[in-house]
Amino acid sequence: MRIGLLASVGHMVDSFFPEIIETWTAAGHSVSVAAGTPTADGDSVVISGLGRRPGPGAVTAWAGLRRWVRSERLDVVVTNSATASALVRTARLEVPVVYFCHGLHWNTGTELGDRVWQQVERALLRRTAGVIAINSDDHAWFGQRFDPQRLLRLRSGVGLDLERYRSGEPLPQSADDRLELVWIGEFSARKRPHLALDVVLGLESRGVDVHLRMIGDGDLRSATRERIRRLGLSGRVTADGPDTVVDALTHSHGLLHTSAWEGLPRVMLEAVAVGRRAYAFDVKGVRDVPEAVLAADGDAGALAVAVHADWASGRMTAPLDFDRADLDYRLTGDAVRSFLEGLTDRRTAGQGVR
Repeated sequence: MRIGLLASVGHMVDSFFPEIIETWTAAGHSVSVAAGTPTADGDSVVISGLGRRPGPGAVTAWAGLRRWVRSERLDVVVTNSATASALVRTARLEVPVVYFCHGLHWNTGTELGDRVWQQVERALLRRTAGVIAINSDDHAWFGQRFDPQRLLRLRSGVGLDLERYRSGEPLPQSADDRLELVWIGEFSARKRPHLALDVVLGLESRGVDVHLRMIGDGDLRSATRERIRRLGLSGRVTADGPDTVVDALTHSHGLLHTSAWEGLPRVMLEAVAVGRRAYAFDVKGVRDVPEAVLAADGDAGALAVAVHADWASGRMTAPLDFDRADLDYRLTGDAVRSFLEGLTDRRTAGQGVR
């Protein structure tokens, strides 16, 4: 089977798919990667007119996608990210297109803007051979509108290389210890970093000696740092930019996550892999993470209460009751490969090359 993997930008492939690609090629299939920008290794096809957001280059992108499929003699195209998935499903390709959905762009689906997204996705499903969903809400939405036999649910998302995310011993905890929390993500409106500061204020009001380390970058990082200063939290909260995720998680007692919705938040799965609980709001995608402790959406006070309760009881540093082996990327790669083989009826191939 000759698999085409398409993303809006090469960074999406670099972030989520290298290990999965290895499982496909190890099984004897070949993989061709395409995106609007190059992948880190440069071994990809760049589709002109394709980017993160829809633009005037759609006609150019359609032509480029058709050339890519023909020149690579692809049997199936797997697409992820909203712009790429929309363009490739409207390009009138002669091969099946499978949508690897990292998250439908709404939480409850009841807002006016949500309905626009839903109408677009419902129309695109008519040109979709298969769907891969990674959270229960998206899976249910697709299941009501799409053939269940052509729908796959991945409960661990793209999976993890567990050698990179080794389980670590919990930090010590005693009555005099400072609570070390970490927030990891993009400083953006959807990730809501301001709510993390509200949680810290709630913990302070309960007499908890807490430190929050915020890791990441984005348009709201400067505003967040300014709010930290205005709230008098400079000694409690740092937001110094990107850093190593594994190191940050290992040197924390728990992960704080404040997103408005997710596909299936990788950083929360990474926390589980290294043995740290996550504390978050009960929103789409987040509620599917094993052992996550959730509060009502947007209620920072309630989330602070939940964090405090686990810290005071010692539960925060107790071992997780979850088999981390279920997060192995090889399980994901094999599941997707079998799914594609079933859709294309191609179970044998020659030597795989990227």
